[in-house]
Amino acid sequence: MPEAVAPSEIEGLRERLAEAGAAGESIEVGGAFSKRAMGGPIEAADVMISTRNLNRLLAYEPADLTISVEAGMSYKELSATLAANNQFLPLDPPFGDDATVGGVLATNTSGPRRRRYGTARDMLIGLQFATVEGKLVKSGGMVVKNVTGLDMGKLIIGSYGTLGAMVTANFKVFPSPEQSATLAFVSSDVNALLELRRSILQGILQPVAIDWLNEFAADGVGLAGGHALLVEVSGSPATVERYRRDLTALGPAGVSVDEIDGAVWVGVREFAARALTTRPTGAVIRVATTATRIGELVRTAGELSAPAVIRAGNGVAYLVFDELETARAGLARLRNDGFLAVVESGSDAVRRELELWRAPETELGVMRRIKADFDPGNLLNRGRLFGLL
Repeated sequence: MPEAVAPSEIEGLRERLAEAGAAGESIEVGGAFSKRAMGGPIEAADVMISTRNLNRLLAYEPADLTISVEAGMSYKELSATLAANNQFLPLDPPFGDDATVGGVLATNTSGPRRRRYGTARDMLIGLQFATVEGKLVKSGGMVVKNVTGLDMGKLIIGSYGTLGAMVTANFKVFPSPEQSATLAFVSSDVNALLELRRSILQGILQPVAIDWLNEFAADGVGLAGGHALLVEVSGSPATVERYRRDLTALGPAGVSVDEIDGAVWVGVREFAARALTTRPTGAVIRVATTATRIGELVRTAGELSAPAVIRAGNGVAYLVFDELETARAGLARLRNDGFLAVVESGSDAVRRELELWRAPETELGVMRRIKADFDPGNLLNRGRLFGLL
């Protein structure tokens, strides 16, 4: 593996990409490279380029709720900058202590607050990226309602660096809530928790986050007694108190409820990120389903003995498997049952052996045409987009 070149200026990054592209050299581009186990297995590259030294704050207007940073800034540093002004960017992605802003966007990662605030595509208002030909392409701007060229930004998000190297990102940000609290509803009765979830989602007061942890995942974050439904609420002190009172009253018999430290959310946020640390030969499978099939997915995860965290408000789930064969069986079961299942991350063996992502041929054809437009020599992050590009 070649040593990564880490330019400290955008012009230096642009020039290095252009040089490698003109020479026909394959390129691995990233930030902190904290998410190399995600996506497809990375083919050996002639050149490694890191954006980690492109880490400056470019513009910040707290009154306008907008910020612009270079893509190599760490998400942790960005969060600290915003917190100093009582603001935040509610992506709460995994690898939060190490990931760069560009890496978060390239992999389109997000966390529990996705339910209230959405994903990166909802918060990004502008970006700039460099192509393998050394061109700088700009999309959007610094105005929240600016939509000029925004579709280009949405295309780059989640592309795993296969189309270009992100160099700057502009976000709309949010005021930090005055107060927040987390209620944990725990029970071995799946039906009781499903009914509670339904009541919460149909109620007037809507929480910031609502995540389901099956018994294996709940135990991993220190919650014993069965499955756990974690509900984060925020607002004024009066609003939070009403949440506490009304949501506690919804809990059916046999379901315990406790207010827990918000630090538990760190374990939930990092659930998939930490999985391969303790299971180096394993895999994380991401599942998307409808609200009506959450209960079925909970039961399937239990039958597969797979720790699972489910974004119970939008149907995105993460299931962990110990090694290649259990991942193979789990993936087959989930797909046969009609769930949309993707191998989110895994060991090299897992990512080389399994079909990571099923893409319809028409969809794959569009992706390949876009790839040919941006990177005709197929030099950038070969195989990284789930092994398809």
